[in-house]
Amino acid sequence: MVEFGRGPQDSESDGFDPGLEAMFEQELRAGLQPRPAPEGFVDRVLAKVDILPSHDPAPWPIRTIRNPVVRGAIAALLLMAVGIGGYIEHQRERRIAGEHARQQVLLALRITSSTLQDVRNKVDGDNANHENAN
Repeated sequence: MVEFGRGPQDSESDGFDPGLEAMFEQELRAGLQPRPAPEGFVDRVLAKVDILPSHDPAPWPIRTIRNPVVRGAIAALLLMAVGIGGYIEHQRERRIAGEHARQQVLLALRITSSTLQDVRNKVDGDNANHENAN
């Protein structure tokens, strides 16, 4: 017999008796031959299977959530929802800050306009008094 990695000249130098090796191989082949199952074996196995408690499969939402791909998709959707919500809130705060700044600018313009009107009235009054004095 030639083994993997050995040439035909090396088979006698391995220290095993070729007759003993052939006998071992023959016994091994005989032991590996398929044998029919004993009488009543199938009935005994089926009886034990019938005795085992049957469990109902989990409802579909639980089965679905146990799937790692579905869990990943749910996590991604939640992160996306939180991100979009944060962005929308940030935009709302910017809009409110912009409206507040606009109101302050309008108030400043009204105060400036009022002050300029008072200065104009005072200048016009001084000019009228100065013209009357001449």
